[in-house]
Amino acid sequence: MNRMFIVSAKNLFKKYSPLLITSTQKTFIRKLTTTSPNKILSRPLPPYLYNDNSVYQLEREYIFRNNWIYAGRCDRLQKLGDYLSITIAGYPIFIYRSPLTNELIAFHNVCSHRAGPIVPINSNNYGVALYGNQSLLKCQYHAWLYDSRDGKLKATPHFDYKFQGDEKKCLNLKKINIEIFAEQFIFVNLSDIKEKASINTLLYDLLNDMMSFPLKEYLHFNSQYHLINCNWKTYVENYQEGYHIHGVHPELNNAVQSKQYLVTNKNNTYSIHYAPSRNTENDQEKFLWVYIYPNLAINLYEKGYSIEHILPIGKDRTMISYDFFIRSTSDESQMKDRIVEAKQAMIRTLEITNEDKMICEQVQINLDA
Repeated sequence: MNRMFIVSAKNLFKKYSPLLITSTQKTFIRKLTTTSPNKILSRPLPPYLYNDNSVYQLEREYIFRNNWIYAGRCDRLQKLGDYLSITIAGYPIFIYRSPLTNELIAFHNVCSHRAGPIVPINSNNYGVALYGNQSLLKCQYHAWLYDSRDGKLKATPHFDYKFQGDEKKCLNLKKINIEIFAEQFIFVNLSDIKEKASINTLLYDLLNDMMSFPLKEYLHFNSQYHLINCNWKTYVENYQEGYHIHGVHPELNNAVQSKQYLVTNKNNTYSIHYAPSRNTENDQEKFLWVYIYPNLAINLYEKGYSIEHILPIGKDRTMISYDFFIRSTSDESQMKDRIVEAKQAMIRTLEITNEDKMICEQVQINLDA
């Protein structure tokens, strides 16, 4: 497993584990086995960290609430009134292009009156990204209206009550910090901490690598969703190593030299993945595989790329949301070829994800045991 999660988890559970369980019963200590002077074999964290609901609630508060979390892409929110609704680790939020300012703004998708949603939630698919357009910020429950510039309460139809100043103020929508990374990727931070490092500062070195790809030329092509019955960390730990490829992914193992699979940790914030191709006859296409803590993976290629969004929906269930993009071109023949390649990539992704689903769910069963 990559060191970035171990460091963050140690800080979290060292501080808050007394709230969960006595230290004499369970410990955070990860057992390590030395395999050679230069190699260390990492074991899983103690099993209760993968299946205890109180642990998951702490993760929601101290990991998914306090870190910058990917939400979506700017190019899908071009028109006035466009919105992105998404639920991240149980937090329903939305990004909105204000018809009054033409700027993107983010709020919790919760009316302060009776907790109704302001924009629809993709409840049939566990709150994964849902895009749409809505001219007004109007609660879906009692039709209360809010200002799209700042979320202030504007009107309460058929509700004859004179609010005092402080009463009305506390009924405003709750704003969320929002930043754009690499000119396209929308990140949100749900914490109330005013002085926080910018996502562009945290990922400054990665920015140069990503901007070598023409990100504005890529168009959304399709999406996939996979429900996996395991803790989100079980899936992330599997993602963060290539050691399992030879045993779990036979087709992928035929395509890459899995013994040379390398994961390079960058400041406990993101990691770069690399594996050389087995096809030595052709020059390997330019690519960038990156995992950004805590729950985002991006695989960039010259002709297209994919986003893998790892969304916890409970202590033992995780939704894997894929978005596939194609680099646009005015050459119709080239575009047709790229569409064919994108469809093939989706098929390969489906096969690999099903293989990961199988092993991660079996690992989760054993951790629960």
